[in-house]
Formats: sequence, C-alpha cells, structure tokens
Amino acid sequence: MEQYITSGCERIVMFGSKTGVTPASQNKYYSMQLMEGKYILCGMHLPSQVYAQHQERRNIVIDTLLQDISELEEEIGLAQTVLFGDFNENPYETGCLAADKFHGLPSGDDTLRGTRTVMGRKFKMFYNPMWNLFGDFQYPPGTYYYNGSSPSHPFWNIYDQVMIRPAMQGRFVSDSLRILVGTKQVSFVDQYKHPKKEISDHLPIVFEIKEEPL
Repeated sequence: MEQYITSGCERIVMFGSKTGVTPASQNKYYSMQLMEGKYILCGMHLPSQVYAQHQERRNIVIDTLLQDISELEEEIGLAQTVLFGDFNENPYETGCLAADKFHGLPSGDDTLRGTRTVMGRKFKMFYNPMWNLFGDFQYPPGTYYYNGSSPSHPFWNIYDQVMIRPAMQGRFVSDSLRILVGTKQVSFVDQYKHPKKEISDHLPIVFEIKEEPL
C-alpha cells in the first residue's frame, strides 16, 4: 500500500493500493483525494467535543469542507463523494444532520431525491448508514464511550462515521459496515467492553464500496 499525499493536513494519514489517486483540497482537519478523476474520498478528524467552543469550530470546518466538495463535484461533473473518519459528533447532532451542514440522513431511499428544499434553498444530501449501528441489539452500541454527567448523555456515541452521496448507494455494501472490537490477536476493548484506551479511545469502523454497482 502507498501513502497518499495529505500535505497541509495535520490530523490525517491515508494509505491505499489504488493508483490514479491525486490530492485535492487539504485542510488541518480533512484530506480530500480524487480517485480516477470521478470519486471524491474525504478523510476527516474534526475538532473535539471536549470544549464548548469546538462546536463553533466544527461548524466552520464543515462549511469550508462542503464548499470544497461542492466546487470539486461541479468541476468534475459528478457527485460521487465518500466522507469518513472522526466527525466528533453523533449522526443526530447538528453538524451531521442539519440541511446546511452534512445533511446526513438515515434513510437511503429519501436521499435518492438528491436535494431537499429548506427556507426556499436547495441542499444536497448524504446517506448516513451509521444510524443503523446505534443501540445494544448488536455489540458494540457505538464507537466512543464516555460516562458523562450531562443530564442528556447517551454514554455510547458514534463519532466515527461514513457518509456517501446518493449516487454511490448502488456500490455500497450495506452488510460490510461494522464497528470493530478487535482482531484475532488483539482485543480493542477492556473487561467492561469499553474501548481499550491504551490502544485508542475510539473503536474503528470498516466498510466496503464496490467499483461496479451491485
């Protein structure tokens, strides 16, 4: 595997075996790559939830990122974009769900409309399949665990996500999406089934997108 160029991005390292990948917009918090001139891959690590002012910082980064994506999609004439990484927000929070932010909806069928009009303005959508991984019907119930004292606190959060444009849905392998708790040799969780912090306080996700429609 080769390391892709992420110059200007301090928080992301990207590797891949595909050729024909060229760097696009780079920011401290995200790295965009253009694959084969038609697929936009964007890895991100947005500002943390630790401090209240980071919500405002995340919003600024999200706005900048969406502008970069919009310009590149218009330039290549395609909207085949995949976002992935540490969003530092849950799918139901403003940055991920709001129409003027990522607009990541839990229903793939609804996103096939392409856009939604709010206050007379059209907003593109992303499909966010991570909604399906919430709760304890399957383990783990999230990617990040924090036992906070806030009155409205879910304990488990899904900060690590993948979102795709509607045009990519036919290539997305839905049953490939998983939150990993370890390998055959190494467990990523401790005795309480929480992320093992000496490895990482986040659990990784894995997903698959086919080159050809399913």
